[in-house]
Amino acid sequence: MRIAVIGCGNMGGAIASALADAGWDVSLYDKATEKAEAVAAEKPNVTILSSIEEASGCGVIILAVKPQVLSTLYDSLKEVETGLWISIAAGVPLSVLEDHIGAGNIVRFMPNIAAASRRSVTAIAAGDEVSTEQMETALSIASSFGSAYILKESLFPAFIGISGSGIAFFFEMMHHMAMAGVKEGLPYAEALAIVRDTAISAAELQKSTGANAIELETRVCSAAGTTIEGVKALQEGGFASAAMNAVTSAAARSLELESSARYGER
Repeated sequence: MRIAVIGCGNMGGAIASALADAGWDVSLYDKATEKAEAVAAEKPNVTILSSIEEASGCGVIILAVKPQVLSTLYDSLKEVETGLWISIAAGVPLSVLEDHIGAGNIVRFMPNIAAASRRSVTAIAAGDEVSTEQMETALSIASSFGSAYILKESLFPAFIGISGSGIAFFFEMMHHMAMAGVKEGLPYAEALAIVRDTAISAAELQKSTGANAIELETRVCSAAGTTIEGVKALQEGGFASAAMNAVTSAAARSLELESSARYGER
């Protein structure tokens, strides 16, 4: 099966590269042809399309363009036939995609930026006309660049809050922890590397044990020790409220974008 990827920005290029590495035959289109050529130059199973219409007949077409760009492509996409559409456009719900593309075989992906390192976390929601076999194909595609979770589309704002946007919150915390390390005498690069590896170790421990995060935190805290003092400082500084507010704010903004997109339904 050949997969066409429309759009070769940071996310589209990362997805196309991952699919090629996973053994899929990939066709790539981007108005900025140099972006597509850069990916194709490294992957022998990637070919370049000269127009969107040339994607017609591919088993899967992935729409990896920004929402504002996607809205300008609907007329061209209506002329294209495929077994399965996949959109990664943030804030564009399935109902809008189905209306403007004129098809019901559409799956919506919400990946995060870690697709470039094959560690994306991707949410998947499907339209009513998507078959079980097509969902298996979508899951296989998403799994080629990380982990994937099948969710109701109504839960996408929550997912965006804790993953799509949430990955940035981890970067924010990593930076400030590294800066605290600098204050204590470590060079920034070394402090950031230590923070990074600590974050990975925490994630791997939780994944391997399946333990509740609070249970694991409690294991680290010894009586009258260093960790409980740090945890106390986080609580006094409003860490819990800030973290929850960051997630709910991102989720609320996602709902606003989806509402705006729905005004374009016909």
